[in-house]
Amino acid sequence: MDRRSIWALTGVAAVAAAALGYSLPPAEETREPARKVEVAEVQDQAGQRACASAAAYNQLKQAMFSTAAQNRPADSDFDALAASSVVRMENPVVTSRDPARNVTVCEGRIVLEVPPGAERGLGGQRRLAADIEYIAQPAADGSGLVYRLTGAEPIVARLAAFDLGGEPLQTPGEDPQVTELAENDVDTDDAEPVAAPPPPARQPAPVARPVPPQPKAQPAPTRTASSNPSFNCRNARTRSERMVCSSDRLAARDRAMSARYFSALSRANPRARRVLEQTRGRFLAYRERCPDAECIEEAYEGRMEEIDDIMEDLN
Repeated sequence: MDRRSIWALTGVAAVAAAALGYSLPPAEETREPARKVEVAEVQDQAGQRACASAAAYNQLKQAMFSTAAQNRPADSDFDALAASSVVRMENPVVTSRDPARNVTVCEGRIVLEVPPGAERGLGGQRRLAADIEYIAQPAADGSGLVYRLTGAEPIVARLAAFDLGGEPLQTPGEDPQVTELAENDVDTDDAEPVAAPPPPARQPAPVARPVPPQPKAQPAPTRTASSNPSFNCRNARTRSERMVCSSDRLAARDRAMSARYFSALSRANPRARRVLEQTRGRFLAYRERCPDAECIEEAYEGRMEEIDDIMEDLN
């Protein structure tokens, strides 16, 4: 069949279809829209998983506690707080997505619920919340997604200042009042009598033996709370960090600077917050170049003045 005959048959089919009220789409376009819809749905599902999943929330929680831990001394109560707290997201949405790089930008309101009793170290708050933006992107080793978040500074500042004043954190399932009630909640009227145990057999009295005098134990040297900087000295790696950890005076300067920095972050507008975060790296680089403790102390003083100036000029 020649080309002219094919065209004639196609024209006849078109006329017949038009008479019946139908239209014939070009053959090469019949499947393309369905394929595009399937790809869009897959990409949308990937974005939703990146923004709203248990794995995402767990990483966001770890990021907040890890940042806070860098600016406070290590203690078991803070570890218990991290293990017992729960994170949830309100209205998580995908704001943008790059399918080629598998990068998703999300935003929402993150809520951190702390266990009962922890509010004593958080200014009476059981629920900490902040509006955040978080970015999910593939890990360099291909193990999954990693997350970076901004806007959680108010929560991080609260966690960094967490302090129970020497009272241990009561973890769930260890309530002494509940235990005492359970032990005392016995109906004596219905309780069956229990036979008394037989008296123990008499044992011969032990022979006293002379005990050689023991040397008096000396108390172990302790470091005062003032010797702890805002970061964990167990993770100190750089020369300046080790110098701060070995000096009570420098540790006090470090805590004062950290408190001022996080307090400013919690009150700063977006512009001031951006400048505070940008200048932090410059301060750390300058501190690392200091040859002695006097230089480090001056660096802390200068940084606190810089924080005050940023808040006064930009906030």
